[in-house]
Amino acid sequence: MSRQVVPLTDKKIKNAKPAEKTYKLFDGGGLYVEIRKSGKKIFRLKYKNKTYTIGEYPIVTLAEARKKAEEIKKNLFLGIDIRKKGYTLEEVTREFLTKAEKELSPKYFKSQVRKLENYVLPFIGGKEIEKITKADIVKILKNVKNIKVPLSKPTDKTEATRRVFILLRQIFKYAHTNDYIQANIIDKININDIIPKRKVEHIEAIIDEEELKHIVKDIFLYDRGYVLTRLAFKFLILTALRAGNIRNLRWEWIDFKERVIVYPANTMKAKKEFRLPLTNSLVEILKEAKKYSRGKIVFHSPKEPNKQLSDMTFNMILRRLGIENHKPHGFRSSFSTICYKYMHEHRFSAEVIETQLAHSVGNAVMRAYMRGDFLEERRKLLEWWEKFILSDF
Repeated sequence: MSRQVVPLTDKKIKNAKPAEKTYKLFDGGGLYVEIRKSGKKIFRLKYKNKTYTIGEYPIVTLAEARKKAEEIKKNLFLGIDIRKKGYTLEEVTREFLTKAEKELSPKYFKSQVRKLENYVLPFIGGKEIEKITKADIVKILKNVKNIKVPLSKPTDKTEATRRVFILLRQIFKYAHTNDYIQANIIDKININDIIPKRKVEHIEAIIDEEELKHIVKDIFLYDRGYVLTRLAFKFLILTALRAGNIRNLRWEWIDFKERVIVYPANTMKAKKEFRLPLTNSLVEILKEAKKYSRGKIVFHSPKEPNKQLSDMTFNMILRRLGIENHKPHGFRSSFSTICYKYMHEHRFSAEVIETQLAHSVGNAVMRAYMRGDFLEERRKLLEWWEKFILSDF
């Protein structure tokens, strides 16, 4: 005897919380809501061993989803498959770019379009996206190094290949979400098996500003894996704190009213209490983390709420993005180098920069005469840093 499905209610969908893994709430007749780790709630209809994406809740209401599901099943009864067919990679790409243009800076958007027009679309743009194979994609990626493009300065084709791969992964994810393809072939490709890993000798910091901004952009757009890990990495980049201070952050240390985090002395390398000023963006990251955090630690392990993330957590994201020439600790060096370079612009002293890095400033006599810990100055410095590092968004 088959199990009877209790129809969903708007309240049940609204109150559904994200979990460590994506799960489903069934409404009956093949209609269900997919609750993703990110918190998104997507209506889908299962039919003939396929799925059709109806839309995101609450943009699409439960009533609208049921109506659409009935329409789809009626078409199926008449022999009409409503899955999108016949669209070329270029058509899907142009649709993807139209939506992406609203979210990206003009400069970064143009660079993305150039990559596609130089390395991808001339070769497989006219092919139906559903018929593109893994071999087609691998061939495209291997061919990047052979294509000459007009540039004002030499470019690293290995890095260009990695960026084309990341861009194609975003496009195929968009295509899969919107039912242009049944399966996402990009997920089966390991970029490190196609091009050699960049050999790095003790390089931890990237001081080339454009390259650094590209890397930060990739990290902020990365939407796979454990959500608290992604939020923790953003927090690390925007604060320039040591990774250990991000991983061991406790909720009890956070004062949202005063917009400050107070780290106890025994948690800091210098064995001195440290106050971290919170910007609007940092507060938003913490509020987002609150939706998923279940223990005393803010960015905790996916399996144990009161256990820190692994010390290899951030390195894994960099590897998955194909970034081999940067380490999490390097963001501190990048912060330091760039903040010193632009002191004429943000107008904050070396003492402010070093204090944000939780470094001891000057000798004992000098520290005795220093006026506090520059909390408000550092808040403004972090706002400047955020604006600088995210200027390509």
